[in-house]
Amino acid sequence: MYEKLLKNITYSRIANYIAAKVSYWCSNLTNDVYLNAKPISASIEPANYCNLSCPHCPTGRKLIEKKDKRLTISDFQGYIDALLPELMYLNLYFQGEPFLNKDLPEMIKYASDRGVFTCVSTNGNALTEDVVKRLSESGIGRLIICLDGASQDSYQQYRVGGDFDRVVNGISLAVKYNLPLEVQCLLLSTTEKEIDEIKELCKDLGVKRLVFKKAQFYDEYLVPESPKNLRYKRDASGALVPKGKLKNKCWRLFSTIVIDVDGNVPACCFDKSAKYSFGNLNNSSLRDVWLGEKARKFRQTILRKRTSVDICNNCI
Repeated sequence: MYEKLLKNITYSRIANYIAAKVSYWCSNLTNDVYLNAKPISASIEPANYCNLSCPHCPTGRKLIEKKDKRLTISDFQGYIDALLPELMYLNLYFQGEPFLNKDLPEMIKYASDRGVFTCVSTNGNALTEDVVKRLSESGIGRLIICLDGASQDSYQQYRVGGDFDRVVNGISLAVKYNLPLEVQCLLLSTTEKEIDEIKELCKDLGVKRLVFKKAQFYDEYLVPESPKNLRYKRDASGALVPKGKLKNKCWRLFSTIVIDVDGNVPACCFDKSAKYSFGNLNNSSLRDVWLGEKARKFRQTILRKRTSVDICNNCI
């Protein structure tokens, strides 16, 4: 699956990667921000709205006030051009369902043709044969389809408004067109009881890669019973808290840029409402945003007291 990534390694990409790593190490050692590299990877949002209402998703729960919007192909090309030639990896998703943007296959192709490894994650409800055929011609590096259940009954507990059969058909089409497919299943109180059934279903569909993923929770709804299926533990009060200790460091802040549909640059993928935005690429240069004062101050806070940043407290 990652052969395309390795195939497109260039001197500028290697040099930038090394510069980012050195910057990260020096910043951690000195407790001061030092960054002399462009982003290695990016997450760009094709659409900021969704066709489902998943209970642990801010977009699905409509917790963020925003107007439904799709990224234009011209804005997308501008962002990619600014990130080249160093950009290596591109996630084409953030808050919304990416396939609600009809130009998504063309976006993938634009990046892929320029040696960027592309990845898309989808709930699968908008995958038609025409869309999948266009994907097969786009050069996509990785397609993630979420299948959170072995039947409509269990699936709809989390994927509210979704159609299980439509997703299964989308998976079948991805296999038919030999796409670099990964099926993901969130470990929930519903799916942890169906692991064997989901494995059997994917085997019958011809899926080569199936991943069971520990979910992020904001309340107790659908929390798995088995501790091994959780990225959390219970504290003395019984509340869910992350298992891992939050350290004063974050590689993503030195390597990955997030760009939403309006051109805003949130601090990271956990900055759902762009509360800690570094700036906007529609009115500022990449350098001014990525290496600007807002970005420097945020990285500095992470290096010195990450627990003071609310969005980090559910990050593992």
